[in-house]
Amino acid sequence: MKPVRLLFFAFILSTGLACSGQDKNRTNITNRFESFRDPTGNMTLAEVEKQTSWQAIQKNSLSFHFTKDIIWLRASVGDSSFLPERILSLEWKAFDRATLYLPDGTSYLSLQTGDSFPKSTWAVPEALDPSFRIPNIKFKKKSYLYLRLESKSLISFPIYSMDENAFYHKIVLETAVIWLILGFCAVMFVISLFYLIAFRLYEFFYYAVYVLTTTLWYNTQFGNSFHTLWPNSTWWQSRSNLFFLALGIAASFQFVRLFLNTKQRTPWIDRLLLLLATIGFISSFCILFTQTNAFFSRVINLIYLISIPMILITGIRIYFTGEKRIQFFLLCWGTYLCAGYSSIFYYLGIIPYSLPVLYGSMFIFPIDLFFLLFNLLQKYKDLASERNEILQRLLTLNNSKDARYTKSKLDSVNTNEFLVRLEKWMQQSKPYLDEKLDLEKTSLAIGLNVQQTSELINSKIGMSFRGYLNSYRIEDAKKILKNQRDLSVISIAFATGFGSKSAFNEEFKKSVGMTPIEYRKER
Repeated sequence: MKPVRLLFFAFILSTGLACSGQDKNRTNITNRFESFRDPTGNMTLAEVEKQTSWQAIQKNSLSFHFTKDIIWLRASVGDSSFLPERILSLEWKAFDRATLYLPDGTSYLSLQTGDSFPKSTWAVPEALDPSFRIPNIKFKKKSYLYLRLESKSLISFPIYSMDENAFYHKIVLETAVIWLILGFCAVMFVISLFYLIAFRLYEFFYYAVYVLTTTLWYNTQFGNSFHTLWPNSTWWQSRSNLFFLALGIAASFQFVRLFLNTKQRTPWIDRLLLLLATIGFISSFCILFTQTNAFFSRVINLIYLISIPMILITGIRIYFTGEKRIQFFLLCWGTYLCAGYSSIFYYLGIIPYSLPVLYGSMFIFPIDLFFLLFNLLQKYKDLASERNEILQRLLTLNNSKDARYTKSKLDSVNTNEFLVRLEKWMQQSKPYLDEKLDLEKTSLAIGLNVQQTSELINSKIGMSFRGYLNSYRIEDAKKILKNQRDLSVISIAFATGFGSKSAFNEEFKKSVGMTPIEYRKER
């Protein structure tokens, strides 16, 4: 576990650096611009220059959200933020087209950037965000530079001005954090494939798809996919973001259906999740042929808003029926999915831009690794329990009354002494309250080997090992049912060493002839 801890602390450190490492030479200049909306989309720069209805931007972020309008910004070139060699960065990677017009004598010098252009033709090709480098030209006094923004995606982000050092520091830091998160996601993907191949748990096929598509979505939305993977594929870049998001949501719903077994436990929730997964899957491929992202973005956000409380409430209900194995699922997915709400509210224009709002879910996503590791540990315990159960059955079969222990392992053992030792251990230490108690632990406690302990319980007490433990558990449960009437049945089940309410009910009825609730009412 030590490498996992080191990786976790490295991740936390990088997260803190990414969120707090603001260079003093990097300045938010959004509120130094004025804005003008062109609803026709056809206005020329000369026409825009003549406009008088410019609106001052008061906030530290643009807030135009999804819009078909062309957004024009202007700012005075006399501001120190526009000195030669300064970098202007539009802090939103999934942006289509931005054109900067700089006054150069009697005309304007134009620079272009954004996903609509191959990466090699960007004004600053090495930048991860759409950016401009101010050239070394002499501006007219009291003149304006103009910035034309056009995008099918959000136009709600800040604009920063920075020097070269701050610019390259930002690239290095972002790249390091991106690769660290990708490392976590790669481990999650490999573990999910291991579940699928080693244990034939087919729900983890959907989990692997979910991890892969969510990782690609994050790297497209916040990372360097366009910079690294498809720098010249502008058609794919404009659609990949929502495609991966929709496909990931569809895969996650399929995983939840199988992992929580909603088809058996909550059929109507299962049908609703299947419907939402189908809508997400169909939407992912429709996105490839659409000209606007706004409609499908709202569809996906709506699916997310509906599904999260439904999944969490369903999981909590199942947990309180005795399915303790899903506790880490609820913790990890609950934290991640709830963090996603802040991003959804940002996309819908309800809350403004901020780093925690935008990047919170991306940094929380890798905690799913601990959900996977917990389930791997749980699977190991289940396999060990199954092994012990099989061993017990084999020993019981060999020690059956027909065989009469033809080769007894107790010939040289004082059985009365070990029976007393066993009963004393059970009554004083109450080890049966641990649902994981097995023959190996019991044998070590009384000083016999597994075969001898099994034969002792079967031949001298006349019960199987599991039946022997349950007899103590049932006696404790009967006392609690009579004396603590405010305690729920499921609480009594866990308190007396049963792993689930259903197992408790079954064993109690087999032993007493009635259910725990019936027993309590009769008493």
